[in-house]
Amino acid sequence: QVLRSTALARRPSAAMASSSSPAKPAARSKASEFVLAGAAACGAITLTNPMDVVKTRLQLQGELASKGGGGGSRAYRNVGQALWRIGASEGLRGLQRGLGAAYLLQFSNVGCRFGGYDLLKRAFGVQPGDSTTGWIQLFAMGAASGCMAAVASNPFFLLKTRFQAAGSEDVRHQHKYTSLRSAFLDIGRAEGLRGYYRGISVFIPRVAAASSTQLSTYDVIKAWYMRRTGAGDCFSTHVAASMLAGAAVTLAMQPFDFAAVRLMNQSAGEGALYAGPVDCIAKTVRSEGVLGVYKGTSANYLRFGPYCVLVFVFLEQLRSAWDRFL
Repeated sequence: QVLRSTALARRPSAAMASSSSPAKPAARSKASEFVLAGAAACGAITLTNPMDVVKTRLQLQGELASKGGGGGSRAYRNVGQALWRIGASEGLRGLQRGLGAAYLLQFSNVGCRFGGYDLLKRAFGVQPGDSTTGWIQLFAMGAASGCMAAVASNPFFLLKTRFQAAGSEDVRHQHKYTSLRSAFLDIGRAEGLRGYYRGISVFIPRVAAASSTQLSTYDVIKAWYMRRTGAGDCFSTHVAASMLAGAAVTLAMQPFDFAAVRLMNQSAGEGALYAGPVDCIAKTVRSEGVLGVYKGTSANYLRFGPYCVLVFVFLEQLRSAWDRFL
């Protein structure tokens, strides 16, 4: 009886201890990652769109011009000079060209990539840092979600590219659209549904390469960094992991990104320069040299590096806020 009364006396204290421990946040809904990732990407592109404008114009200038021919007359010589020249001649509006289309692109593309990746991780129960096999699975999941995102967002990448090229002093093809709505309608009237998916054959591998590399690399580096340094799931961890992920993504997607930009900006019909991505790369190498394919690489990293950091930092903060208040 004494032992029984002692055990009964201990129960309330155990219950109180369990009630005083912090409650674990409920699992976020499956749809939340789509919304949170899309919102984080829109915030990131607001700050990095000027560098995206520079990257697009560097990739398009001197299109199929012979090596060494007329290089001195080119409008944009490097990233810093291009930023200054666009700002001086076109103002803030020029530096933020295509921002409306960029918002649609980011929300649809990043929302689908991150949301689809999260669904696949839940479905297969894969955790970052489990094993080499686990990393390969994460890589494949990133690629799969990237393919889905490319189909959803191709029309908006096309619109963004054309808006950013407009007004350039050194871009061969320029599309004169008065608004995002009129541009969307004009493409539909002139080219039909197929017009919205110009360049899809290279945009899918571009997004798949970016998505698989970005998402799997971030997850693995983040888990490794926390394990090796003892740091928590905090701001410095997010920045370190996303900076390395940004460098890896830039190298993985550059040739695809270059071809996608040129294919989507070219005129339709008889004015088309390229029959497809392979033809685009081949003609560029013949006319501009191998390094022509890597035009805008420095601008691409200066765009994607900070962008990648901002997306993951914003996303982690949005996740925390979602868990805390919703």
